[in-house]
Amino acid sequence: MYDDKKRFVYQMKTRVRYSEVDQKGNLTIVAMINYLQDCSSFHSDSIGYGLDYLSERGLGWFITNWQIHVHALPRYGDEIVISTWAQEFKGILAHRNFAIDDADGTRLMESKSLWVLMDLNAGCPARIPKEIIRDYGIGEDLPGQWGGRKVALFDQDSFTTQEHSVEVMPVHLDTNRHMNNAYYIEFARDVLPKDKKVFGIRTEYRKAAQLGDMIRIRIAEQDDATQVLLEDADGAIFAIVEFLLG
Repeated sequence: MYDDKKRFVYQMKTRVRYSEVDQKGNLTIVAMINYLQDCSSFHSDSIGYGLDYLSERGLGWFITNWQIHVHALPRYGDEIVISTWAQEFKGILAHRNFAIDDADGTRLMESKSLWVLMDLNAGCPARIPKEIIRDYGIGEDLPGQWGGRKVALFDQDSFTTQEHSVEVMPVHLDTNRHMNNAYYIEFARDVLPKDKKVFGIRTEYRKAAQLGDMIRIRIAEQDDATQVLLEDADGAIFAIVEFLLG
């Protein structure tokens, strides 16, 4: 990154744990997402805008979009570095980037994400305070090809419904009392062929799933992309998760 941008990057070093790998010893997709979320939370803590700050003011960050490029998954015991930085603030929206590198500096994955600051008491978006924008700073953009905020849905007739639904349990909830962002992707990943590798993920969150909600899962394929819809009983979409598989 450019020298004048490096000071806005927060980094977290860790080692891949046994509880975070799949049957082949690779880091799971949901563990990868949790690393990104944890890194962003620790970043906020480090500059004074963490959970305590948000809770005292009745605020919460809600993600609306993930875009993730996976080059390689680290394995059990590997040392990795997770990096995050703010790229842009605009009105009620915050753009946050991520990267995961191995111990030698080889890039394993990179991600763009879009967040909204919510007033939890009023149930509506809140304008991001100037001091937050000042203290996070503005880092550089990520190179490469990235999609827009919205995921274009495949034709509805191409989707098939899975036989089972998933109930949102207490273990799935985060501090905002909604289902943690990673579980949407985990539930979607669970219906994909197990022998396929994930090289890309795009997720558009439309509606927060809450305790007791039943999530219906539908899936469709088009060219090299697979879309998974997570819906409520009436067909309202919680999230659209699109995978590039290989």
